[in-house]
Amino acid sequence: MYRLSDFTCITFGALCIASALPFVGIPVPTRSWAIYYADKNRWLSKLSGERLTPKQAGYASALLRLAVGSCCIYPPTRIPALLVNGAVVCRGTVVAYRDGRPMRPQWTMLGAVGLCLLTEIL
Repeated sequence: MYRLSDFTCITFGALCIASALPFVGIPVPTRSWAIYYADKNRWLSKLSGERLTPKQAGYASALLRLAVGSCCIYPPTRIPALLVNGAVVCRGTVVAYRDGRPMRPQWTMLGAVGLCLLTEIL
């Protein structure tokens, strides 16, 4: 029998996997998402001290999303994946706020991680 946490974590995991596509330039679900993520990749490249190109930053971010998404779907690795993702997103939220970046994506991701953790522990 499925629990609420299964539904929320599998949904979150699938959305994480799907959200890897705009990081690599695939305009899913709309072209504006690809534009937003291309800008985010440039910003991440700048944060890396230009050690990563925007394309490399996009692929690294996409790989992180794929890993987190896959781990959220697989029950034994859910909580560690959510905690690691939450730590990354918390740090990213602080840096995004400092740099005047859009905050809605940050709050949405933090809320989704929180919801998944909450349903997992209840």
